[in-house]
Amino acid sequence: MRANEKAIKMKRVLFILAVCSSLLANAQNGRFDVRLQLKKADCANQKLLVAVELKAHDENSSFLMGNANLRFSYDARLVRSPVIVEEQNFTSQGAKGNLNYSPLSLNGSVERSTKGIVSLNVLYSGSEQSATQVTTDWMSVATLQFDIVSLTEKNGVIIEWNDDKSFPVTGLSEVVLKKNGSEFDYDSYVAKAGGVFEDISIASIANLCSGTSAEATGEVVIPEGFSPNGDGKNDQFVIRNVGQLKAELTIFDRNGTVVYESKDYQNDWDGRDRGKFLPTGTYFYSIRLSDGRKFTRALTISR
Repeated sequence: MRANEKAIKMKRVLFILAVCSSLLANAQNGRFDVRLQLKKADCANQKLLVAVELKAHDENSSFLMGNANLRFSYDARLVRSPVIVEEQNFTSQGAKGNLNYSPLSLNGSVERSTKGIVSLNVLYSGSEQSATQVTTDWMSVATLQFDIVSLTEKNGVIIEWNDDKSFPVTGLSEVVLKKNGSEFDYDSYVAKAGGVFEDISIASIANLCSGTSAEATGEVVIPEGFSPNGDGKNDQFVIRNVGQLKAELTIFDRNGTVVYESKDYQNDWDGRDRGKFLPTGTYFYSIRLSDGRKFTRALTISR
């Protein structure tokens, strides 16, 4: 009986060592990418919701998340007073909170009359067995809410990253496992930036918030994004409750280039430009209904 127990314990030890060795191999070459996504424009309440996301740069650079300072700048004359309204993945907060991370914070953020800098902070304080693995799938860190200063502002808003070279920089650390006697401990090392710092650019707040709000009236429902990946779910950009009205649709990329347009849209756009699928990211749409209403906002294409 004791021999069987010893064999079982040995198998468990070997399994743990194999898992830890695998994590160690993944963690030593950590490289990260980050992006900002326009999650929602709540023009009725003058709020802008922005998602902060990160991932490993490629399959060879997956890592265990340590501490992080995610920093980006904004024009405080157009949007102000950022607050955290949702935390995910690297926090003790929420239904799926990880107690080995502290709650996220905006400590170190600064807002002056013309410019603000957000410092979104992740603090890891746990053991090597509970750090969250960062893979090549985009992972949400938080959703921030900004106040829109004026709905009639014709100027656009750019929320842009302070990259790994722009002080104060965006940076994070990876948890790297090491063996300490018969147990495993960890060290923390700076992870390299993968070079992807995806900003948000809104051409005009006035255009973004023009027309009738779908939330306010319930008449027209326009999706915030869709996922043309061929799984049969949410593969087309579908405008609901248009009824018998004709809808003109124009889609722009971040540079203002038209990537799709239709004078009589039939809810059939699948995210292609001249036969090729567009990259994932943020795009902008202009919808004009035959009753004169116009909607100009942002959408997200995901896979």
